[in-house]
Amino acid sequence: MNLTRSLLLALALTAAPLMPSLAADGAADALALLDKTTASGYLTLQVSHHAAPSPKGKPGAVRTYQATLLFDRPDLFRYVLNPGKSNEFRAVGDGDQVRWLDLATGASGKGEAAKLAEPVALALLGTAGELGRLATVRPVGLGKDNKLSGARVVPQVYGSRVRLATAWFHQGQPVGFDFEMHDGTRTFVAVLGFQPNVQTAPKDFEL
Repeated sequence: MNLTRSLLLALALTAAPLMPSLAADGAADALALLDKTTASGYLTLQVSHHAAPSPKGKPGAVRTYQATLLFDRPDLFRYVLNPGKSNEFRAVGDGDQVRWLDLATGASGKGEAAKLAEPVALALLGTAGELGRLATVRPVGLGKDNKLSGARVVPQVYGSRVRLATAWFHQGQPVGFDFEMHDGTRTFVAVLGFQPNVQTAPKDFEL
């Protein structure tokens, strides 16, 4: 479930793309605004998970996945890894519970969201506009003429598995999230598509 934890933080930080009239100057401002202006969303993602380096510093193996993520604040989400394939994996969160199903093995289970999901993500999923209280956000200096901008996010919530996250924007639009975990692993989530504030129904959050 480590990959799921990383994506849950992406879920919490990824919000509606900015309208031109709401465009923020920097990634940190854009990120805060996005957190405040979203209620639900559907994302298509490409996820690259990097294993921790060896004791001698050799880079860890990289695994790449396709994924989709549907969320509806305050506490609903549906995450699908390798959608449509024989090894599809699904995780659904509803309140305090997370249920999951691995189509490759037929295995399924459930557990407390607090034990399976990133605590920063759960907190942000519940309350819009909480980013400033739950994390320290600083801009990444890339030069004023660079169309790519970034914001570094350091979680300030007890139990967070994320050491550092970086949100990347292109012309005010979120394009990726980079997560460095305390265990040495790293996950990059590329945002391929996002539909903000979508209509959802209870059946959308079934396994």
